[in-house]
Amino acid sequence: AHFDCFSGAAGDMMLASCLDAADSLAYPLGGLALFPSHESTDVVGGGGASSPSPEVFLLYHGHSHGHSHSHNSNSQSNLRNLPQIKEMLLSAPPTHIPPLVASLAIQSFTELAYAEMNTHGADSVESVHFHEVGAVDSIVDTVGTVLALYYLGVDLGISCSRLPLGEGSVWTDHGLLPVPAPATLRLMVGMPTCQGPKGVTGELVTPTAAALLRVLTGISSAQENNSSKSHWQPKAVIGRPPCFTPRAIGLGAGTKDFERHPNVLRLILGDDIQNSKSSTINERNHKLWDIHKLTHLEANIDDATPELLAHTVDLLLKNGAIDAWIHPIVMKKGRPAHSMHCLCHCESQTRLLGVLFRQTTTLGIRIQRGILRAALKRRFLAVQL
Repeated sequence: AHFDCFSGAAGDMMLASCLDAADSLAYPLGGLALFPSHESTDVVGGGGASSPSPEVFLLYHGHSHGHSHSHNSNSQSNLRNLPQIKEMLLSAPPTHIPPLVASLAIQSFTELAYAEMNTHGADSVESVHFHEVGAVDSIVDTVGTVLALYYLGVDLGISCSRLPLGEGSVWTDHGLLPVPAPATLRLMVGMPTCQGPKGVTGELVTPTAAALLRVLTGISSAQENNSSKSHWQPKAVIGRPPCFTPRAIGLGAGTKDFERHPNVLRLILGDDIQNSKSSTINERNHKLWDIHKLTHLEANIDDATPELLAHTVDLLLKNGAIDAWIHPIVMKKGRPAHSMHCLCHCESQTRLLGVLFRQTTTLGIRIQRGILRAALKRRFLAVQL
């Protein structure tokens, strides 16, 4: 995967490019729990490029281009420190945030904390309080980007282009300073840079994006203990993209409009030419299905009419059963009968047991928990006919 930051980089731009690339691969990432609840398509001024820009419905959106670097906050509820963000990520179920994703996201916020600590002279990284960066929407940008790359099967390394320094100045707690702001510039240490597009003033790379790219390209100095092993091992490849065959392209739009060029970030996914047996979009990890643990309810019935059985199946489905079916069996003394089945989530079990006992004459129901079912990932699209 290669991030082309010709116009700059921000956390929301990186997430949007991942969503767009996933859409071009017909990969349903929009249903992930931590992803934005709304996705819009903006036409960016100047170049006319159309690209998605994710929106999170909160009080404000964190760290877009042109954000303030002031660390005075009118609302203490917006303040979060590194231990609090760690707790948020580590307490999430592994099915929502895999351990590797949580580890890389924590590394990104740790990089931010070190940059802020060294800039403002804080006693420790734990005492650093994030403002815009710590807002829930910016946490979504960080975790969502890592999570998207993880589920897209990116496994051979991530690279990024040179980061544009930009021109002009920005207001901070220390007064008017040239861009990049001090914390952002610290995050660019060791990363190749360039001047950026001509005629554009203001900060082009946000702290969130700089920290993410440090971690994703493997040059991060912050190491988070993580016992889980994964196929994903980022490599430090910065500047020029490696030799690979593009397979999918994602565009992520920024919130600031430029006159002479589109404010977008490009994500390019592809196959490594030098290692044809492996793929940046790994087929083994790019699964088309999810596996869920379900409960199986089963009862044998030998004295019910077909109408009653059909009605019971309908009630099971209406009361939360994922699937319900009947098949004929032969019971003792050669009597023909039916076996009624349904699959359900654990939380629906009690309600469905009540349906079976009330609607049929069965005296007992077999319960099998932990039944594994593989289901194709799917999404719904509105099509205008």
